[in-house]
Amino acid sequence: MNLSQLFSRQNRKFNITVLVVVVLYFILQNQVTHLRPDHAFLGLLIISLAFLGKEKARRFLIDWAPFILFLIAYDMMRGVADSIRGVIHVQEPYQWEHWLFAKFFSGEIPAFYLQRVQYELGDSILRKFLDIMGANFYTLHFTIPLLVGWVLWHTTNDRKMFYRFAYTLTVLNVMALITFMLYPAAPPWYVYYYGFVQPAHTSFWGLSAGSLINVDRLLGVHIFSTIWDSFNPNHFAAIPSLHGAYPIVAALFLYRKFRRYPVILIIYPLLVWFSAVYLNQHYIIDLIIGGAYLLVAYGIVEYFLYPKLFTRFLEKKTIPINTNTVLLTEK
Repeated sequence: MNLSQLFSRQNRKFNITVLVVVVLYFILQNQVTHLRPDHAFLGLLIISLAFLGKEKARRFLIDWAPFILFLIAYDMMRGVADSIRGVIHVQEPYQWEHWLFAKFFSGEIPAFYLQRVQYELGDSILRKFLDIMGANFYTLHFTIPLLVGWVLWHTTNDRKMFYRFAYTLTVLNVMALITFMLYPAAPPWYVYYYGFVQPAHTSFWGLSAGSLINVDRLLGVHIFSTIWDSFNPNHFAAIPSLHGAYPIVAALFLYRKFRRYPVILIIYPLLVWFSAVYLNQHYIIDLIIGGAYLLVAYGIVEYFLYPKLFTRFLEKKTIPINTNTVLLTEK
């Protein structure tokens, strides 16, 4: 890109728009939760991509906007959730879980039963293996959707599939955020430590990490206790469980794209679900409700948004030029 292109009217308009949006984000974020270094990093990253002036960078900002906006919206919950929500639903999810599953787990809910199993395993190799495996699969929740999105968007350059994937997650996230505010639900670790009383504070140092704290103790660090206590914007966003939905989205779209390894793709969501319950982070009903939300979101995108809206602007046809090059032209 030469100097005249860099400072063309179109580039200037786009760059100024991005700059204004980032400044407004800084102002709003500072009013809600106060700016932190991670907020500044995100804003500067977006500005840097915009001012590169390359079409790929612009396309990245446009295509990945749903992920960025969700992270911003979810982070801002730390400043508004405690002030606008009412009663935390502590007892109801526990009662549903107990009614559905206690008969299969010696009269206990599955999460509490697995806490007892951990205690009985003591310091055994099996206990350490389960702790580390659970922590890895549970925290993959944050990175796997991004990796799948990158594979669709960049590695395979399948924008049609990427948009289906990204906007399925977007609809799911919007539905989840609304539910988090309308129906704040306590996870099992809260009942395990505090019973059915309403929370009197919002700081649960170490306890909100559930059994993830076992890995901290094993390694002699405070990674999970710090992340879950300091950076989790809403401790009462258990229903629907996005840990229940995200692994299914990732497995579904990987299979739709490659049509291979269905057994492995099924095992991944099951291991995430097991980890969520083993670590005392979610009830099984949280995960099931998360899966149900996903089905609704997927249906909305597949049968309404994509065919009626996105195909008008996003679908392209490919015209082969030679074995190494294709020309993308608008329909």
